[in-house]
Amino acid sequence: MAATDTSAAFTDYVNNMAKTSNNPSDARTLFKSMLADFGFDTDQVNSLTTQFTAWNAQNYSGSTILNSLLPTTNEYKQRFIGNEARVKNGLPALSPAQYLSNEDSYRSALASAGVPKGFYDNKSSIDNLISNDVSPTEFTSRLSLAKRALDGTDPYYKQALQSMYGLDDGHMIAHLLDPEAAQPLIERQAKAVEYGAAAARQGLAIGPTSQYEAYASGVGTGQGAEQGMAQIASMAPGLTTLGQISGTGYNQGTAEQEVFGGLASAQRAREQLVQQEQDRFTGRSNVVAGSLNASNVGQF
Repeated sequence: MAATDTSAAFTDYVNNMAKTSNNPSDARTLFKSMLADFGFDTDQVNSLTTQFTAWNAQNYSGSTILNSLLPTTNEYKQRFIGNEARVKNGLPALSPAQYLSNEDSYRSALASAGVPKGFYDNKSSIDNLISNDVSPTEFTSRLSLAKRALDGTDPYYKQALQSMYGLDDGHMIAHLLDPEAAQPLIERQAKAVEYGAAAARQGLAIGPTSQYEAYASGVGTGQGAEQGMAQIASMAPGLTTLGQISGTGYNQGTAEQEVFGGLASAQRAREQLVQQEQDRFTGRSNVVAGSLNASNVGQF
């Protein structure tokens, strides 16, 4: 059933069943059709249709059957099992129409993102999303983050995923869609991978995951991932050489702390190295010329 059909579907069945109250056969057919439309499996449909015959024989109205009796059955609870966990967690149960609408929205989002059919669109996964109150809007947002890992257009992004989190495409997508993973964590990790991918794109080593996650959280006042890594690639090799000569240990990580974290001590370390080199050769050497000059390092 399409998402646009579900909002009033349950009410429509109640109204239509009221019209068939004097015709048990028509009422039974309508009830069975409703169960199929609402995603009950064959065994559940057969069991509940038998139960419906008994309810109808006791002259229960269609409204009573759908709104009061049906929700008490094990078949109904299993079909909308996500509601059980919601109630336990202090969340309101979704109406059948809303439950179905969410299911349709999740599956539509998966298809739009190009996720292969059969991956994460099974009942258990979708029930879990509903149990954990992941809205279709939030789910779509997570899918947009996962799509880059899925479409395979950026090998550096994939390289960073593997290096930083040990995740291949499928595992990363599953991780991003995990309803028990907090959205802020998901977003921070996805942004952190941007730093790793930018480093790999510039031929640099992928640095510490925790450090990139800190930058992704807005720590410091530095450059964006792409611009910052390009800047580091232009200055870090020469500075690293100078750091080895002077014994200060200046390296790519130090440059990242300055460029991304705005760390004053890292900036001073770079300036001291440049000054030492200038003093050593009484002016600019080939090593410090251009990219190592303080005026060419990013503005913080």
